[in-house]
Amino acid sequence: MPEHLLESHRMSLTTRFGLVAGTTALAIAGTAFGGAESDNDALSQIAELKQELAELKQQDSQAWLTEERASEIRGIVQDVLADADTRTSFQNSGAMAGWNKGFFLASPDGNFRLNVGGLMQTRFTLNNAKDTSPDNLYGFDMGSTYLDFSGHVVDPSWQFHVRGNFAQQTTDDGATLNGAMGLTFASITKDFGDGFGITAGQFRGPWLRETLVDDGYQLGMNRSIVDSYFTQGFDQGIQLNYASDAFRYNVFLGNGVLQGNQPGLTGTQNTTWNNVNTKYSLAGRFEYKISGDWGIFDDFTSFKGEEGGMMVGLAGVYETGNSNAGALNNNSAYGFTGDFSWEMGGANLFASFIWIGNNIDGSDNPWAFNIQGGYFVSDDIEIFGRYDWLDTDVDPATETSRFNGITVGANYFMTANVKATVEWGMNLKSFATDNLSQGFRADATPNSTDQWALRAQLQLMF
Repeated sequence: MPEHLLESHRMSLTTRFGLVAGTTALAIAGTAFGGAESDNDALSQIAELKQELAELKQQDSQAWLTEERASEIRGIVQDVLADADTRTSFQNSGAMAGWNKGFFLASPDGNFRLNVGGLMQTRFTLNNAKDTSPDNLYGFDMGSTYLDFSGHVVDPSWQFHVRGNFAQQTTDDGATLNGAMGLTFASITKDFGDGFGITAGQFRGPWLRETLVDDGYQLGMNRSIVDSYFTQGFDQGIQLNYASDAFRYNVFLGNGVLQGNQPGLTGTQNTTWNNVNTKYSLAGRFEYKISGDWGIFDDFTSFKGEEGGMMVGLAGVYETGNSNAGALNNNSAYGFTGDFSWEMGGANLFASFIWIGNNIDGSDNPWAFNIQGGYFVSDDIEIFGRYDWLDTDVDPATETSRFNGITVGANYFMTANVKATVEWGMNLKSFATDNLSQGFRADATPNSTDQWALRAQLQLMF
């Protein structure tokens, strides 16, 4: 009701209230002078006047309540209008922000977008190694920790990816980094449409599938021993990309793919053009999707109710050394790998085989295979297991040149972004190489078999 009508109505009620009260007083006075014969009539009139007075009081109270509600409604309308002005101003400034599987900042037309993400892994490791001092060694450390930035500029076809990893104090190759941030991904991609694109910069080359799956989406706490030995790491170069509904492939040309386990050849992460150990490196990977969508193969876990799918992959690599490699400048390394992935909506299976050859007499030709799988026993608990066989092909072969390991564990998905993992692994052979990120130390003697590691990890992704 409009305010002036409410006020008029309130005044009318007040006037009527006064008239009734006055009439009641006169009636009482008249009763005092009228005598007993009129008592009954007077009392009846008083009762009627009291009833009318009560009704008028109720109407007056409702009028005040209605006015209070009207005032509240006016305040709500003013707040809504002010909020709308704020939102309009925010949009006019050319910015939109929010959460869509990660934090983002974007322009209203969608031509500019920045995605911000990150990963933190904190771990506890208990290691037992016979004939090594001390036999039992334990402690906390950080696993993979990084900040990630990606998106597009000008239009969605011009894409970028930049990532900085905070390194552990001591890496598997013995380097001391003390938690410094190091550049890992730094790439520019142009999408030409129809499935074609080109990527240039520093990124993971098209070699092992385990390496291509991001750190936070592994089945266990991290990648396998087999992957860590043959991994491509982060490579500088240029890559042709193509993807259709049924298959996709990537072809890479750059400074190097193989990461230091072949004679005279090392990785190229953050190197300058004149400080690499390869003349050139070629790598290619082909994947055929038997069923499902490509997106389900971005990780190894298959949650209950998710779509299933199968995929097979083949990859090859060839690279040759240059004069910077000294006596090994004639080495050429070449290799191939094959893998199979099966996600079943509550279970998963992955298997791979890898072989590397070197053309220097007496050099090693290592090979390996592994198989792993997981199964959800409930909506948020996944059990998993893995078997790794690695033969470094040292000539002559020794017991310390092989890894024969098993891993079992469980994942608890507290939320979509937080996961707790417990796993136990054992090497049934003796291995002469540190694998600190997997919880293993170098065995002291060929008879030092059955080294094991019990580990727990809390992971948060955003």
